[in-house]
Amino acid sequence: GSTTDRINTLRMIVDNDWEKPPVVDMASDAIIEFSFDEMSHEYHRFTYHIQHCDAQWQPSDILESDYLDGFNDETIDDWENSINTTFDYTHYRLTIPNNEVRLKLSGNYRLSIREDDHEVAYFRFCLSEGKDLLSCTISGNTDIDAHDSHQQLDLTVNYGSLTVRDPSKELYTVVMQNRRTDNQVRNPAPSYDAGSKLTYEHCRELIFTAGNEFRRFEVVNMYDYFMNVDRLSFHDPFYHATLMQDTRRHAYKYDFDHNGRYLVRYNQATDSDTEADYLFVHFNLASERLTGGKLYVSGHFSGGNLTSRYEMKYNETENSYQATILLKMGAYDYQYIWVPDGETNGRTKPAEGDWYETKNEYLILLYYRQRGSRYDRLMSTLQPE
Repeated sequence: GSTTDRINTLRMIVDNDWEKPPVVDMASDAIIEFSFDEMSHEYHRFTYHIQHCDAQWQPSDILESDYLDGFNDETIDDWENSINTTFDYTHYRLTIPNNEVRLKLSGNYRLSIREDDHEVAYFRFCLSEGKDLLSCTISGNTDIDAHDSHQQLDLTVNYGSLTVRDPSKELYTVVMQNRRTDNQVRNPAPSYDAGSKLTYEHCRELIFTAGNEFRRFEVVNMYDYFMNVDRLSFHDPFYHATLMQDTRRHAYKYDFDHNGRYLVRYNQATDSDTEADYLFVHFNLASERLTGGKLYVSGHFSGGNLTSRYEMKYNETENSYQATILLKMGAYDYQYIWVPDGETNGRTKPAEGDWYETKNEYLILLYYRQRGSRYDRLMSTLQPE
């Protein structure tokens, strides 16, 4: 997440694969690249601070030397100014592990980007021990409807190889849909415990609304016409992309989406990281005014944050919800999420509909804190097909 408007396009890429979730198997030699743009050509001295966290993302009660080999709070010295762009920016990059620092424990990590001791952005990632302890099936036949608007997960945790006296205190599971944090399920209660195996069947907590495939748009240069773009225009000094007007969906729409991901790309660049320009992207959803909540544009580009920066305003004269978001050239997945007043869980139903056929991406994380231990280990992760 970014805490300031001058930091944009925060990305974590594992092993040069933009599709992978930010979860690394400790046994692999995987490298995570963290990068972001600061919107000027002035050099800023950014440092990074790595903190081990528990399963709820609170700082762990252990010493830095317990989880980290080397030096924390080092300066980010890999940076490069943008070239021939209407928006000046400087691209900063950092890889973990590097010559200064290596991580020793599995679990959740929060990497904070700081300037003069103030946090300007942060990343969350996980190191897993890569054990094969999880199995899962996903079905559109749920305990509340059949082939309609939900998906239910049946989950098994095989913990026989671990020393566990009290599973309810020592094991902790998290289930995420399309990497969203608003609707993730934390530590659901198992239906039964066979002594070395927890089974989650007919578990109401593991019923997710199914949503729809993500909408997509693409702008990979400023001269051509692209998917879902109505027009590209230049209002001195910046570029604007007006997307085709979206409508509320009343049916399932099959598409090859990327479950919310995005790819920075300028198709005539040698290096898109520094040559891709920024532009104002205008989103527009035809709809009567919805009451009792707020509508957001959501995708990995927003870090899953349902914040004012991504909130849509209703235009009475045009009968549509509108938002303008500054984005870097590339290919983007997005969806419209409704958050009822007083709640934090977003709903796909009002704008996207919920259809059991949707190909969602689930990620299951199993944490383990043995009795007497002071931190949560991440033992196993699974992306069920």
